[in-house]
Amino acid sequence: MRNYGNLMIKHDGALGDQGFTIPALRLLRKSYNKVYLFGSPQAVVALSGTNLVDRFIIRPDNWYELSIDSKRDWLNKNLEDISFDASINFNGGILPGRYMYHKEDPNFNAPAWWIKKKVESISFFDAYSEHAGVRDAIGKRPVIDISSSEKFWLEGFRNIYKIPDDAFLLGWQFTGSSFIKWYPFFDEVIQRGIMKKYPWVYVIGLGDISNKFKWDIKYHGGRFINLGNSVSFREAYILTSILNCLVSPETGIMVFAQAWSHVPKVLLATHTYGYHYTFGETYIVQSEANCSPCYRIVERCKHDGNKPWSLCMGRISPERVFSAIENVINSFN
Repeated sequence: MRNYGNLMIKHDGALGDQGFTIPALRLLRKSYNKVYLFGSPQAVVALSGTNLVDRFIIRPDNWYELSIDSKRDWLNKNLEDISFDASINFNGGILPGRYMYHKEDPNFNAPAWWIKKKVESISFFDAYSEHAGVRDAIGKRPVIDISSSEKFWLEGFRNIYKIPDDAFLLGWQFTGSSFIKWYPFFDEVIQRGIMKKYPWVYVIGLGDISNKFKWDIKYHGGRFINLGNSVSFREAYILTSILNCLVSPETGIMVFAQAWSHVPKVLLATHTYGYHYTFGETYIVQSEANCSPCYRIVERCKHDGNKPWSLCMGRISPERVFSAIENVINSFN
């Protein structure tokens, strides 16, 4: 493959947005000596350990408040030992550009039918690959390479937590980056539902719940293992490779878990139709709220009446989630 020198990528996207670029990055990595990424701290969290980026240049928190001269001075200082021959700006590739909108965008209040039609059948992985001009990456998964030490940890995971070899491992992602990415009926679906009916199911909790909802979680004899913030983002998403099922809202964990075609997934879809970043093994439970999907990035979504959760999450019934998980359990060998 032809060598084009060094590449600079600009990308401020959150964890999931960084994951959408992996198919493109894997091919770009083969064409450049060095790949640099200028962006937010989330880029480091998302892509560290992937060997897809040689160096991260993290912008200051107040970057967008700085003057042009201040930005130029900062870049001159922090890039003085870096040279690059090509650049790609991933900002706007998906968010908030062609397919989703910030509230400041003139299309934010466009009719819902127009917005939904605009994104019909779009894969966000493919959109980033097309944006980068890497058409050979279209249709590809976000493949993740796992190190030998990580494989050792995964192979010993059941032993560490005294999980029987024949137990069903169900992963549950509690939180995402916004209000619409918390599911309020975990207790009904899992505590009083799945774990009660299926005593061979062990639940692995991912994501911090300390500042979210306070579920009354009983441990069912040690069958609930809440990893919370005790594992890194990378550890969490590579852990999904050994699960028998992952349940998650539209989060970065679900995006990165698309690397594992052998792991059935249940997506709780609210602001999109979900198929934009999933593959065939993912079962999508779409919210029945009239405003779902909205494809809008919002600071505050509608509440479900006077309840503390969002309307779209409140319109995903526990019965539908239970049924989706049960179908996976019943197909488990």
